[in-house]
Amino acid sequence: MNWIRLPFIAFFSLFFLTIVKAEESRVIELIHEDESQNVSPFVTYIKDSLNDLSFEEVMETEDFKVITSDVPSFGISKSTYWLKMDFLNLVDQEEFVLNVTHPTLDFVELYIPGEQNHKSIELGEHLAFDARKYKDPNYLFDIKIKKGERKQFYLKVKSNEALQVPIAIGTKSAIMTSLKFKDILSGIYVGIMLVMIFYNLFIYFTVRDNSYILYVIYILFILLTQTSLQGYTFQFLWPNTPVISRFSLFVFPALSTITGMAFMNVFLQTKKYFPKISKLSYLFVIPLVVSMILGFLGVNKTSQVLMEATSGLVSAYMFSISGLTIKKGYKPAVFFFIAWVVFLVGVFAFIMKDIGNLPFNNFTRYTMQIGSAIETVLLSFALGARINIYKKEMLEALKKNEEMIKERNVILEQKVEERTEELNKTLSDLKNTQSQLVEAEKMSSLGQLTAGIAHEINNPINFVSSNIFPLRQDIADLKEVIQKYETLNPSEDITEKLKEIEDLKTELDFDYLKEELEMIINGIEEGALRTSKIVSGLRTFSRLDEGSLKDVNINDGIEATLVLINNKLNGVSIHKDLGEIPNIECNPGKINQLFMNLIDNAIFAVHKKEMSNEEGSVKIQTLLTKDDKVKVVIEDNGIGIPEEVKEKLFEPFFTTKNVGEGTGLGLSIVRSIIDDHQGTIAVESEEGKGTKIEIVLPQKKNK
Repeated sequence: MNWIRLPFIAFFSLFFLTIVKAEESRVIELIHEDESQNVSPFVTYIKDSLNDLSFEEVMETEDFKVITSDVPSFGISKSTYWLKMDFLNLVDQEEFVLNVTHPTLDFVELYIPGEQNHKSIELGEHLAFDARKYKDPNYLFDIKIKKGERKQFYLKVKSNEALQVPIAIGTKSAIMTSLKFKDILSGIYVGIMLVMIFYNLFIYFTVRDNSYILYVIYILFILLTQTSLQGYTFQFLWPNTPVISRFSLFVFPALSTITGMAFMNVFLQTKKYFPKISKLSYLFVIPLVVSMILGFLGVNKTSQVLMEATSGLVSAYMFSISGLTIKKGYKPAVFFFIAWVVFLVGVFAFIMKDIGNLPFNNFTRYTMQIGSAIETVLLSFALGARINIYKKEMLEALKKNEEMIKERNVILEQKVEERTEELNKTLSDLKNTQSQLVEAEKMSSLGQLTAGIAHEINNPINFVSSNIFPLRQDIADLKEVIQKYETLNPSEDITEKLKEIEDLKTELDFDYLKEELEMIINGIEEGALRTSKIVSGLRTFSRLDEGSLKDVNINDGIEATLVLINNKLNGVSIHKDLGEIPNIECNPGKINQLFMNLIDNAIFAVHKKEMSNEEGSVKIQTLLTKDDKVKVVIEDNGIGIPEEVKEKLFEPFFTTKNVGEGTGLGLSIVRSIIDDHQGTIAVESEEGKGTKIEIVLPQKKNK
């Protein structure tokens, strides 16, 4: 048994004596080839408050102080610190790597006395990441110490953040092995956080609950904070922009605190349980924003103190609210409380490490990462628990709703029957009203038509009646001449009689009498023809109530409409271009009513426009389209239609005419007629220049 214990006693005695000797002499003996050694406790240092010491002055000074902690820790300071390391190589290896394992240091420079006029190697966050020999967030320096040689090295460090300088030395393989272990741990952490981000994003897009998207943002800023502290964001996200890396160390922590508080307020429903406190909680955002601004301005110490103090208050607020919410009986708050406690323990250990109250080692270095990873998982459980609560509440609500629906269905069925009777009556009234309105529009058109017919027929009738009296006189004079001829007796001497007849002709101006008779008869004939044309147009137009479809040529309807509306022209010229078109299957009366409304509107628009040197006109064109449909184009140079009016043209009762000038149903009826005939209507208009309306009608209606 003693033989078994003896090697262990000898090993630990030798190890203890080595440390004691190093403590006394501050000489770091390199005794391991396969693993790295922590050299931080054996480092001495001086403080350069004015940042003006040269390396030669540092080498000559004897004011180096002994490090009293496991890791050189100097807090937040604007001073430069010089660290001296005295190595004695007791192994066969000559090439070593010095590892400064604090990625957020701004300036790190290694000085090697005696080599090339005191050779120096400069690293730090102020330089682009790509300038480093080793692509690792830590600062790695190649050094060479022959076996049995004692050699001193100096580190010049400075940082705007908390200044800690953990240092290790070892062979390249030993250092790379330790770095690989660190990368594996960090990779596991990043993997957990990314899985949580994508998992909760998926749930957000599934359930559309805002608490999930807030949680994702919170996790993202926590991840950025932790990876920034480990130097990975500088390595992978902005390697050539050192300024972002420096600013990220006070921006991301502040944003993670803000988003964490916002997530908590939503998740724990603080507006519901603590409405007043919930509103006041957002006052914490102000000092956090101020701390970020101070960081940008370079006031780093004040910025970090303010951010840490505010974060502490926010943590206390979240801790208290989660506890009070548990008392309210809200079960998901239990998960939140536990998760937050775990995270706070990790943060507390990390801060204690920063200020030197806890040793700097792999555990204290990763406590915040471990805490945030556990917190993330627990909060995901909390969100899942809340969904289960929602499901349970929803099922209970659905059951209650189902019972209420069953009770109300009976009432609704009774009311539906009552309302159905009312609706049937209302529908019947609406149909009657619609019929009355359409009839009113027909009567309006009929009134216009009657006035036009009266005016148009009055002219030829007046012409005929005014010519009756001169016609009678001329016929009487003609009869008198004829009677003279009847008195002639061939057996008597008719010379005297013929002379009397000639004298009578001269007296009656017989030649003019014949011309006047012809003029009067022609005038009466023209009046009769005009009257006949009006009657024919009236017969063509008066098919308003024919319900059956007929094959007609719409050119005839246009001609008839123009005859009847002729009295409204008053200086407006009509230009017709009626092409050779086939008959179409339509309701002639309704098509004629369509033309009456559109042409009447065109004439009205022309009359409303103040013409200067332009003649008011309405152009009417009919033609056959390429797809064998009949197109009617009615174009005027009137006042045009404003853009805001175009959308309302075919709405019932909408009119731009003054009271008494229109019912607002004309174009509505036009649209219904075109729709009934399976046609289309298009309106182009420019205010002040005129309107163009195109109607396309098929030759046959689809059955």
